[in-house]
This record gives sequence, C-alpha cells and structure tokens, in this order.
Amino acid sequence: MNKNLNHQHLILQNLAEGVIAVSLDRKIIFINDAAKRLLGITGEGPYEASCGDFINTDLCLNNCPINNLNNNSCASHHININLYTEGSPPMPLCLNVAPLKDINGNTVGIIESFRPMSDVIEIIHALEKNNILISQEKNKIDSIVNSLADGVFTVDAELCITSFNKGMERITGLEEENVIGIKCNDVLRANNCEKECPLSYALRNGYGMANCMERVVGKDGTTLPVYISTAILKDSANRNIGLVATVKDASELENLKKELNERYRFSNIIGKSKMMQEIFDSIEAVSDTDCVVLIEGESGTGKELVARAVHHQSSRRDKPFIKVNCAAIVEGLFESELFGHIKGAFTGAIRDKVGKFELANGGTIFLDEIGDMPLVSQPKLLRVLQDGEFERVGDIATKKVDVRVIAATHIDLKTAIKDKKFREDLFYRLCVVPLRMPSLRERKEDIPLLVNHFLEKCSLKFPLKKKIAEASEEVISAFMEYDWPGNIRELENIIEHAYIRTTGSRIELFSIPHHVACCKDFAHQAATGNIPVGVKAMEKTLIEKELKKNNGDKLNTAKNLGMSRTTLWRKIKQYNLT
Repeated sequence: MNKNLNHQHLILQNLAEGVIAVSLDRKIIFINDAAKRLLGITGEGPYEASCGDFINTDLCLNNCPINNLNNNSCASHHININLYTEGSPPMPLCLNVAPLKDINGNTVGIIESFRPMSDVIEIIHALEKNNILISQEKNKIDSIVNSLADGVFTVDAELCITSFNKGMERITGLEEENVIGIKCNDVLRANNCEKECPLSYALRNGYGMANCMERVVGKDGTTLPVYISTAILKDSANRNIGLVATVKDASELENLKKELNERYRFSNIIGKSKMMQEIFDSIEAVSDTDCVVLIEGESGTGKELVARAVHHQSSRRDKPFIKVNCAAIVEGLFESELFGHIKGAFTGAIRDKVGKFELANGGTIFLDEIGDMPLVSQPKLLRVLQDGEFERVGDIATKKVDVRVIAATHIDLKTAIKDKKFREDLFYRLCVVPLRMPSLRERKEDIPLLVNHFLEKCSLKFPLKKKIAEASEEVISAFMEYDWPGNIRELENIIEHAYIRTTGSRIELFSIPHHVACCKDFAHQAATGNIPVGVKAMEKTLIEKELKKNNGDKLNTAKNLGMSRTTLWRKIKQYNLT
C-alpha cells in the first residue's frame, strides 16, 4: 500500500462504529470487527454471504435500502432502529445508510454504519480486505469514511489537519480543501482550544480521550455542541505520527436534555423528586377546576410558586392574581383589607376603598399564612367561600364576586383548631384540595437542579459579572449534608451570596457560609480524618490540591481557583505552602 492508502487504513483501524458494505446482489463485501461484535458474528466471515442471513433490522423488514437505489432515496439517517439477533433482546441502533460508488461514480452497493444508541462514538475499527487492488481499496475506504454520519479528521504531530471527511464538512460548513494544513484550533475554534484540548492532551500523554464535550464554531459563526474522541495514529514502525478524531453532533442529545429539564420544571418550580412530580401532577389536576386549594408546608418551600402555577394553568390566567399576606395585616384592619370600606366607616376612612376580593374578581386570591387570620374575621371569609358575597366595612350593600381562593399556611391548622385559634368549619372549606409542599431536606435529590437554576438566575441578575456556571462537588456534597431549615429560600440566598463572592468559573466550598460548609455531618467526617474542619482548612487543602495539579504553576492555580495572583500569593504565605 502507498503512504496515502496506509494513512486511510490507520484511520479505519481506529474507528469503532459498525460498518458493513453490501453489493447490489445483497452480498456482504465488507464487515468490520465492530459490526461483527454487534451482530454476534465470530471468525473471518461472512464475506460473499447474503446480508439477510446475518442482518435483521426494522429497515430490512419494511424498507430495504437496496430497493430504493433506483429512485435515489437510499441515503438516510435513522434513530432507534432495532437490530434483532437470536437469543438477545432488540438492540436500538443509530443507523446511517448511503450508496457505495466506485471510482467512476457508479453505484455498486450500499454502506451501512451503525452503533448502539447507548454508546457514544469512540473510534471505528479497521476495514480491510485482502487481494483487492490498491485503487479499488482506496476508493471504497474513502466512500466508507465519507459516508459516516459523524465527523472524522486527522492531524499531524503539530496539530495541523491532514484529512477532513464529509461529516466534518457538514458539521463545520467548511470544505476539506480549505482546511488541510491549517491548525485544528483555527478550524474548530472550540471552547477548550486555548485550554486543555483533547487533541493536545492525547499527544502529550500518548493515549486518546473519549467523549469530551465541546462547542465548536461553524463557518457561519454558530456554535454547535459536539462530543470529540481522539486516538493516536501510528505508522508501521509503531511511532506516533498524529491523531485521529471523531466528532459527534450532540445537538440532538442537548435538545433531549432540555426537554428532560423542562419535565423537571413547572411554572418556575424545579424538582425531579417523586414528591415534586406528584405536586406537578396535582397542579395540572386542579388547575381546570375552581375548587379551593390549601397549600401546606414550611416557610421557604415555594407555596406561593405553586399558587401562581395553579392560577396560570387555569382558565383564569388572564384575570388578576391578588396576593394577601395575612401575617402582615394589622388585626383591626383585616376586614378592610379583604373586603374594603366606605368613607367614614371608621376613624381614618377618608375615602372609599376597594378590598382585595373585589380586586381579584374573575381571577384568583392567594391568602398566604391563612393561619394568622384573626378569629373574629374568619366568619366573613367563610361566607365568601360559601356564597361568594360580602359587605364592605360600614356598608349595607352586598357585593357578589367570582373569585377562586387559594390559601397557604406554614402552621398546622388542626392544632390551631384545637387551640381555638382557627375555625373548624373554615378549615374544611379551605381544605377541599390539600397540597403539601415537602421541605428541602425531604427532597435533597433536587438540590443539584435547584443550584443550576439559581446560578442561571444570578447570571441574569448580575449581567456585568463573569458568569458562574457550576458549583464544585464539595459544595454540592455540603449542600446535601445540610438540613436547610430555611428550605429553598435559604438555598437561593446562599447561592446568590456565593455568586457575588466568587471570582472564578465555579463556586468553591470557601465561598459558602461557614455554617453550611461545616455542618455537623462534615464535622463528623472531619473527626475521622476524611476532610478538614473549618473553611480555612478547606481552603488550604483546595489550594494545595490545585498547586499540585498544576505542578506549582501559580498563574494557572490562581486562574482555576478564581483568585488574583496577589490573593493566591497572600494565601500561600498565610498557610505556609511555600
């Protein structure tokens, strides 16, 4: 083989996607090792065997690609096509089909490349057949490489591009002839090109990396999420001569993740836990009714968000949503706030006033902290719930309203009834549909989702500050250990506090309040020698770890920790790390 062909062989020897070439008479003329493994084939075969004897997919049964060659509809991309093998359950595949053409452009068969849906592309294994002329071999190899749905490109030891398949052209919008010989970072412009790119890492360490998430920039300036996998290219003497990389378009996966995140978000309420999914279902169930809803739960659990969600999912969404904080109203003015008053009804009533129920007419009134409503005012509320009517303070005229009532409380109303602080008949009028908001300590699996949500909120709230995209694993671990007496409201305040303090790209342990970072469970772990007690000790450990990771390079250490070099030098001196 000439050098060029050998180079092509090296590419194919580092690919790991199943590839099969089938002639027009349905004979298998090529099959690589990855395809054999997926099909359960052992040995050298099955060259020249009928493809139907070894391949059985949904496409074979319903729409054989060879049958479509004449009407030019053979080339296609299929997701979730099932592969059937004897003795095994159906295997969902991502399947790509393209015509196989000879050097003269004549169609001589089809190429099928496939991989399990659960696998992310690594590197595809060799396709080689003995006793085929070099020109025919090279032509078929080129056809296969260019028929792959994913991008494949190679670089030399200087990271200059030496080949660029059709998949890469589709991803970037650039043509092979315009990128050969150019540094890969000038072509891809990925987010890690200036940092620790997977190609540089592979060359330096002598082994490849798999499934590195990157965002590359296309010809038109748009960014595209991709997975990049790399492997070393070696010559016949086993010397490293460059790299081969496969690039998989991750847009579809990213869209699926967005859809999944939306399932965990309901009207700005975040949660994937079973408890929260049940809350979402309950909101949907009650939204199209006018029944009274009582939301119970500790302070800071998001009761108002649920009330707003019920309103905005209902047919009253275009009408007013009026919130009343019962705990904030002076007892003597309670009825005036809810039902209004007329001029002269009492000292200081210098003009007529419209109450909250009138303002909410046609819409929803949210009575927050209903347990703090004065006992003397409760009969009037009961009347509104029963008959939809009331009188303003000092007035004799009865007013009718059409208002949906949603109430919330952080106290146990049944206990308040026993203590003669709340009417039992009012409780049963309010508690037509009870919803209990779980505390954050009951749904800790939602904490990572909530952290990401609040970080995104902070990025919008503080647009002039460098965006912080994540919290460290140590921070998430501390959050999972903490009991959260203030629930979600406390978590949001802590994230905002840390966001303001942090200068790096992620929130570290020493940026969060001491009582959270050093909660009792962390202190217990520290007593056994697992982690240090106190934020200073944690900060010292973190700096030591980062210095070691960067081989003492203080510039990179400061950058990774989100500190200025001056601050890092001061802390190194403070902790005697020199």
